[in-house]
Amino acid sequence: MKNSMEYTIVAVPFHADAATHEELARKVNEKLAGGYELYGQPLVSEEMMYQAMTKTIVHGTP
Repeated sequence: MKNSMEYTIVAVPFHADAATHEELARKVNEKLAGGYELYGQPLVSEEMMYQAMTKTIVHGTP
């Protein structure tokens, strides 16, 4: 079997309030429930918050 990785970045607009963190956490938890894993720390810019995530995809032999 061959494995490959799927990468995704969860992003939410950044606002200086708790709702931003809750929205990012909600979206990340949805991805975690779907088999994704966290990849590194969350990143914050002036406009957005991001969390990189990965998921191993298992392919059967041809």
